[in-house]
Amino acid sequence: MLYVFHGTEINKSLEKARALANSLRAKRPDATYIEVEADNWSSAIVEENVGGQGLFSNKYILFLNRVTEKGEAKESLPDLIQIMNESTNIFILLEAKLNADLKKAVEKHAEKVVETGEQSKEAKSEKGKKGKEDLNIFSLADAVASRNALKSWSIYRQAVDSGLEAESIIGVLFWKIKSMIVAKSTSNYSTNELNNLATDLITIYHDSHRGLVDAELGMERMMLGLKK
Repeated sequence: MLYVFHGTEINKSLEKARALANSLRAKRPDATYIEVEADNWSSAIVEENVGGQGLFSNKYILFLNRVTEKGEAKESLPDLIQIMNESTNIFILLEAKLNADLKKAVEKHAEKVVETGEQSKEAKSEKGKKGKEDLNIFSLADAVASRNALKSWSIYRQAVDSGLEAESIIGVLFWKIKSMIVAKSTSNYSTNELNNLATDLITIYHDSHRGLVDAELGMERMMLGLKK
């Protein structure tokens, strides 16, 4: 599975990519973590780590950190995008500006592409209304209820990228979790865990207003922290 972070605001892209990598490593501390930069890039690194039997079962998380700063990766990486996304290992690709071949490949094959900067904002404004109408935010609530961390994160990113504010998403999730507490009908969480999730949502909401946390990143960490 491949997640791509890129754009003109490289520090913001890096922050988001690191947040995902750290959350995945916390979720699976037994995973082998490999970070690849331009100086030690080789297409063989990807080719040797795409195999596996199931999500996380072979315990590899690969962070490709701006590898296209060297010429070899610019040529070979577009051809590796599809097999990375089809892998049961996790690949995280961080880049600044994508060249035409790489952009075409990630838009076609990557599980999720997160772009920062003015270009992404303009794209959002053009499709904002349609994205908000098409997105079923309650599918996120269902994913959280089923305790599917990666699905929850993926739908959450769709919601944010379509222009929905983190605060409105917090409201939907809080409603869902409180309903689950009242119904006592889930086998995926204990009552204690549900109460903790509700508390976490309230904390993220208030701390973001105080400037103590970034609500968007706080919610991402929460989504990826869901585990049985």
